[in-house]
Amino acid sequence: MGQINLKTVFIYVKKGLFFYLFLASFILFAQNSKKIDSLSGLLHNGTFSSAEYSKILTDIAFFHPKVDTALILAKQSLDIAIRINNPILKAKAWEVISDKERILGNNQKSYQATFNALQVYESFKMIEEQAASYAQLANNYMIDKEYIESIKYLEKAISIYEVSDEYGNKIFAILNLGEMHRLAGNLETAKVSFKKVLNINIKIKSEAAKSYSLGNLGMVYSSQDSLQLAKENLQEAIAILTQLDDIYATSVFLAELGDVFQKERNPKAAEEKLLEALTMAQESGLKEQIRDFSDKLTRFYEGQGEYSKALQYQKLFQVYQDSLVNKTNIQEIERLKAGYEIDQRESQIGLLNTLNTKQKYLLWTLGSGAFATLVFLYLIFKVNKRVKKANIRLTEQKVVIAQREQEKTLLLRELNHRIKNNLQLISSLLNLQSNELSGHPAKDALVTGQYRVEALSLVYRKLYQEGAESKVELKDYIEELVLGLFHSYDISFTPEINVVPITIGIDTAVPIALIINELVTNAIKYAYKNNNKPTLKICVKNRNNEVTIDILDNGEGFTKKEQYKSNSLGIKLVTSLAIQLGGELKLMQNTGTHWKLTLNNFEL
Repeated sequence: MGQINLKTVFIYVKKGLFFYLFLASFILFAQNSKKIDSLSGLLHNGTFSSAEYSKILTDIAFFHPKVDTALILAKQSLDIAIRINNPILKAKAWEVISDKERILGNNQKSYQATFNALQVYESFKMIEEQAASYAQLANNYMIDKEYIESIKYLEKAISIYEVSDEYGNKIFAILNLGEMHRLAGNLETAKVSFKKVLNINIKIKSEAAKSYSLGNLGMVYSSQDSLQLAKENLQEAIAILTQLDDIYATSVFLAELGDVFQKERNPKAAEEKLLEALTMAQESGLKEQIRDFSDKLTRFYEGQGEYSKALQYQKLFQVYQDSLVNKTNIQEIERLKAGYEIDQRESQIGLLNTLNTKQKYLLWTLGSGAFATLVFLYLIFKVNKRVKKANIRLTEQKVVIAQREQEKTLLLRELNHRIKNNLQLISSLLNLQSNELSGHPAKDALVTGQYRVEALSLVYRKLYQEGAESKVELKDYIEELVLGLFHSYDISFTPEINVVPITIGIDTAVPIALIINELVTNAIKYAYKNNNKPTLKICVKNRNNEVTIDILDNGEGFTKKEQYKSNSLGIKLVTSLAIQLGGELKLMQNTGTHWKLTLNNFEL
């Protein structure tokens, strides 16, 4: 049919269909900015009941490209639905929350939201919605690599769609089932499912279903080393997906096609497809795919003996690998740590029991002695008993103190999380408002304000993700902040960032974040006119508790006269923040612009 009708996709929102085969974190047309603008305009210009307002918020959250913002909007919709006690609207909001939490890697929260929605649909006997929730649970189990459970829930969904399939969801459920079998290693069973989808699609004529089936079928053939069939299916899928503007799926199948060419010993074609896939992922900001494709390129160039290129892509892989929080490993480490502490305590208890047994034996032996010795031992026993009581009281006090410390830590984490959410909401509001001011002089001011708020939000997001209460790693923070600005302004070259390992408190991190955001933004906006080889360097050094931060570009330069312009809010801001830090900000006389921030007696 050439292109999927957006109205059909919108029906999927209403029915709760938040999954499309193995692309668990991607929703077709979720980045449709026109749909968001239309819904946002409707929200601002109309008068609605609480139920209608909740429904529109859910729809905007579904289509919104920023996952954090979408999650905030979905939770606002849920709050309204709870307040007006509308169970159906609550279930719809839970469906979106489940999807966004899954994309963020919070699979446990995603499970809980899906079960909440499923309970509502079961109580109202909403069969189609139950099937969609089963499919959502299948996605959760897929992420946890529990493919048997995933297959079980998909089969339950398909059994419902066999009887009632008003919106044509069965074909996508069968498609997902085939992908689960492929991931589980059941290649022949997977092949049967994908071919079944292609047969059904002869009547439905869904280009999306056709492209996904062909692409996944190509991946099966690649695993079976049927390389010609793999190429034919993958190339046909890519051609269709390019027309649908489905960047995520296109890039994945391009990378798989590169692997096929590599198996055919055609390194030139393999390199071309892998680089094309990486470029698409970078242009769309698909972090996980940038990580995976750069890893493929690293291994490809190693195999070709081009070690300098292999090192280049290994560094890119490491940057994105470090930026993605691996919650599974963290949980496993915490589990092992808890087990270790339990073993230690059991060992100590065993030692105390051994000592207690020896003491009793000694008392029994001495009890046969003289009366004076017996009295003396009795006194020792009384003293020992008092000591034990004192120790018990001390232990109870330590437990209370530990619980309070834990509560304080949890409260601080929750506070950081809420501040991060609020700042992200402010950023989203500024973004929406700036879109309304297209061509207006005030738009630049709103965009600048948005990036300042996002710089602050990043501090609290790092605190929340790293499980810290008030400390952040300066190196990780600067890298993510600067790379984020480059992505936002669509800058093609890569900055050079050299930062020594420093952990700083939140009171220091916030001013430094605003200073770096302001100076880097100025360089991006004004420094590189008619510059064919732009560069930006950021260097952080620490010598005897004197920390220096240098920000250099090779642009047109920035005179001291411009530095002290009275109407320059940015310069006033960074100068004031430097003073607040007890430091000094200087404009050095070099080619281009060179800012040096010096912080004396810096406490790490």
